[in-house]
Amino acid sequence: MLHVVLLETALELVPTEITAKKLIQKQASLRRKKPNEILLDQTYHGQAMTQLLNGHKRGRPDILFFCLQSLLETPLCKSGFLTIHIHLYDGRIIEVNPSVRIPRNYERFVGLMEQLLLVGQVPPKGTALLKVIQKDLSTLISSLRDGYDTALTLLAVEGGHETRLGGLLSLIPSDISIPVIIGIGAFPHGDFQLDIQGFFDLHIELDTEVMMAWHVCSEILWLYALKNDITSKRRSFNSQQNQF
Repeated sequence: MLHVVLLETALELVPTEITAKKLIQKQASLRRKKPNEILLDQTYHGQAMTQLLNGHKRGRPDILFFCLQSLLETPLCKSGFLTIHIHLYDGRIIEVNPSVRIPRNYERFVGLMEQLLLVGQVPPKGTALLKVIQKDLSTLISSLRDGYDTALTLLAVEGGHETRLGGLLSLIPSDISIPVIIGIGAFPHGDFQLDIQGFFDLHIELDTEVMMAWHVCSEILWLYALKNDITSKRRSFNSQQNQF
């Protein structure tokens, strides 16, 4: 099983300390919402964000948008061999139901994320497709290990062990029951918090330049699918189903 954890994801509502800014008040008014009910977005709030702690790492919900588009509705996800968790800047964890369909329209995605952060789950009632769960990152990773001492935990990070795709492919176990947990930063600039780095056994660098988070998601996902021959498994399963 492949477990993707998007780390320090730059997704949050406008924090209280800058809600009084005119540019934020104006945008909120245009959208008929309160300032603390809209997503923080560097595109619109960049000037005000200079007053925020670690402002350079925050306010990029588009990174999450592209990552989810890369991960969901893929053969691996549809086969039930992929889980996705979103770790937020403030430490909260969002669990993603593999069957969720994220809007392809970015503005609709923004509205969905605002609802999620305000209410705690989407949809607000019934089976949750996106849900804030009561776990911290350490507890999440421990649960994803599922008791396997052989579980592989990887962190894609600048300055990690230089790893070519062939080397990464050899690291991935061919036994699909062994958990593979990959942490990928979903923020625009800066370094991981030191405690986050300690949760992962192997730190890897996939290129000489910093890669976009959604490109890392795609490479990891397709290498894992290749190593475990997911396409053949799906064809075999569908063939058996058609016999009945």
